[in-house]
Amino acid sequence: MKRQKPSKETVRIGNASVRIYSRSRTIAGKRYVIYEVCDYVSSPGKRKLRSFNDHQAAIKEAQRLARLLSTGDATAAAMSGKEAASFGRCLEILRPVGVAPELACAIFAEATGIIGNATLLPAAARFYVERHPNTMPKVTLEEAAEEMIELRRKANASGPYLDDLKSRTGRFLRTFVGFHPASLTTADCQRYLNDIEGANSTRRVHRQVVWRLLSHCESHGYIPKGSNPMDGVKPPSAKRDAPIQVWTPQEMAKLLAAASPSFLPVLLLGGFAGLRTSEIMALHWQDVRLAERAVKIVHRKLRCAGSRLAPITDNLLAWLGPIAKKSGPVWASPGSWRERERSMTLEQNRCAEAAGLLPWRHNGLRHSFCSYRVALTQDVPRTALEAGNSAPTIFQHYRALATQAEGQEWFSILPATPAR
Repeated sequence: MKRQKPSKETVRIGNASVRIYSRSRTIAGKRYVIYEVCDYVSSPGKRKLRSFNDHQAAIKEAQRLARLLSTGDATAAAMSGKEAASFGRCLEILRPVGVAPELACAIFAEATGIIGNATLLPAAARFYVERHPNTMPKVTLEEAAEEMIELRRKANASGPYLDDLKSRTGRFLRTFVGFHPASLTTADCQRYLNDIEGANSTRRVHRQVVWRLLSHCESHGYIPKGSNPMDGVKPPSAKRDAPIQVWTPQEMAKLLAAASPSFLPVLLLGGFAGLRTSEIMALHWQDVRLAERAVKIVHRKLRCAGSRLAPITDNLLAWLGPIAKKSGPVWASPGSWRERERSMTLEQNRCAEAAGLLPWRHNGLRHSFCSYRVALTQDVPRTALEAGNSAPTIFQHYRALATQAEGQEWFSILPATPAR
């Protein structure tokens, strides 16, 4: 007997369709109609026929399956009890953060693809919270620098120190305008330092100032603890950029003869007492103690470390006696620290030109003092103490630059006339 071909009907919802096949069978002389619904939901990719005796029941099931297919819930419909329980726990975990499951899965998959290991995601999130500018206090580098300088001012830092701090941080701030401190990297700081023209000593000072600014940011919570990007910057070489240059006694005599009245004390204190330029600029006449044969250099007035007493040698006393004042700055040029520094540089060059000794030798006066003093005294620790330097530095850089006779000649330079 030829088998009857089943009839079919289609239930559609949206773009989804489910077919229903109907077959008639005779059992014990009685005819029955069986309705079979094509189920592609329970086992995705495979067809399963679900049988019903009632046509309306078959229609209802087909509509349910079509609805699941049209809304993308087919996978959910195919879940086992264990999978459904797992999904329920996922919903409970996500409920406090208010993220839909499908979005959470998409974010998780993308993040895992980026980081390469799903177990590292919590650590990566904590790292982000600790270091990303969006999670840190809202402050710019400019605001942090102003705050740092104001705190220094309230702590009674000297005017010269504050001027120097403003100048050096200003250059850094102009390079990174509007930056949040936490957005700076070690590579940024290294490039900044590399771009500074000049001697290694200049770059070392800039590195120190920028480190101080970022350390302030660290202590105030603008960047995480232990994340100062300047810590990883390679310090410029501590080796001297060029051989030490000194003035000979004959050249010093020419400079003294060519010096203006305002610049003469600078020459004398630098060459015969070993004061640094910054120390001379911060010095007041009341600290030049002729009776005690010492120049008192006070730490609070300077940006260089250490207070000390520099010697007033016999020839220095002869020079200073007629021109010393009771009070007031030794370098009396008006203006800010930077303006006074520029005016001193101009006067140095003018004096060297008048003496026929251009160019001016950088730190030549102090280098001359250290070289001739250690040659004369043959006493490295004593010279280090007088110059405010370390004994190893004096021994390494100054000990063999002059003979004892040249040292004697240097400290025998006297004024040609009693007074000026």
